[in-house]
Amino acid sequence: MVYSGCSFRLGETEGTSPLVRLGHEPQGRRTAHVALFFYQRGKIPTGVGFVIMKSKSKNLLVKRLAVVAAGLVLLTVIYFLGVTQGYYGRITASSFASVFKQELQHKQLGKTDFGLFWDVAGELQDKYFGDINARDMLYGSIRGLVAALGDPYTIFADPTENQQFFDTLNGSYEGIGVELDIVDGALVVVTPLEGSPAEAAGLKPLDQIVSIDGESVLDMSFADVLSKIKGPSGTQVILVVGRKNVKEPITMKITRQTIKRDSVAMEIDAQKIATIRISRFANDTDAGFEVAVNKVIAEGAKSVVLDLRNNPGGFFDSGVKVANEFLKSGLIVEERMKTGEKTSFSADGSGRLLDIPVVVLVNEGSASAAEIVAGALQDNKRASIVGETTFGKGSVQEVENFADGSALRVTVAKWYTPNGRSIGDAGIKPDKEVGLTGKETTDVQLEAAKKLLNVK
Repeated sequence: MVYSGCSFRLGETEGTSPLVRLGHEPQGRRTAHVALFFYQRGKIPTGVGFVIMKSKSKNLLVKRLAVVAAGLVLLTVIYFLGVTQGYYGRITASSFASVFKQELQHKQLGKTDFGLFWDVAGELQDKYFGDINARDMLYGSIRGLVAALGDPYTIFADPTENQQFFDTLNGSYEGIGVELDIVDGALVVVTPLEGSPAEAAGLKPLDQIVSIDGESVLDMSFADVLSKIKGPSGTQVILVVGRKNVKEPITMKITRQTIKRDSVAMEIDAQKIATIRISRFANDTDAGFEVAVNKVIAEGAKSVVLDLRNNPGGFFDSGVKVANEFLKSGLIVEERMKTGEKTSFSADGSGRLLDIPVVVLVNEGSASAAEIVAGALQDNKRASIVGETTFGKGSVQEVENFADGSALRVTVAKWYTPNGRSIGDAGIKPDKEVGLTGKETTDVQLEAAKKLLNVK
């Protein structure tokens, strides 16, 4: 039986002390469990609620009722004391900040005492006239901490931004389909994705974005830039961009779409040359590349063009697996930590395209893992590289995910090709340079790659 938040159960016993246990648990407060024992000389019949007991003496009944009443009074007092203490002793944002400040007041990062940070936070909390969003202040503080490193690749992302990042790698998100980077303080287009609104609008690798919807990007964090460019499908974003050898800024109105496509595509022409196009190294790349390799073997392709143009990178492991498919042995890439520690990734000879002639296509939009593949095949003299010098993104980021859904992507090392070239310093230079003027009516880079294969 439940009565005023308390449950009662009287059990039938003989010659013992029956237990009456009352439990009350108000929301968010502690639970008080009180056990009342009272002496029973006779038999208490089992019942629900308050039981009227048969007795030889009226006085005995009165005494027992008095004991029960006293117990109820005691429980009521205990309950209200618990509620009062729970309310006034609760942890508030203010009290938590105070305790947290005391704990970290004298913590140091290097030789810097972080007491100043807490002094400023305390002043804001005590004196700022407007409303304070503690979570926004927390995220803003962390972003400032990370941005002070001056590394555009070390980034803190709040839960929403972090989800958007992985949605991009999953190949499905709403936006314009462009990969961006920060180079010497400028917001630079790494590449527009193939078939995307950004490509259709005319964005090109190395374009510099000056403003987004009329707002200068100079004071924006990288995370702010991404959040402003992405948006619901069907909505517009206005970009003003600067372009090399073009005097006046270019204004582009781009309608956002749902960007969703496979990262691997392939075709085999009449000459039995297979073109495998990898647009990024994403979640579906391993499976998609395996399908492509199976098709190359099954249909008897005589050579392969590995097209990594406008591939901004992605998952490091996927890039290593692609390179491994073409190499019998040898180093693929070396990872060097700031401590001097080196980690080598080498081919294991398990690939199925070890002897087929191959040419790799790259351009200014090829970056990161795409450069690892190109550099590995070039230095091991396994493939010729055709196209333009790559972007030059050769740093390694680890992703640390936190309980609230936010994440830190932190640079932990740099990549070097098998011959010891730093990818980040100069990118990968092609063996055969084939540039574009923008006036081409055919894919002259692909044609050059196929011509090179026919000569071999």
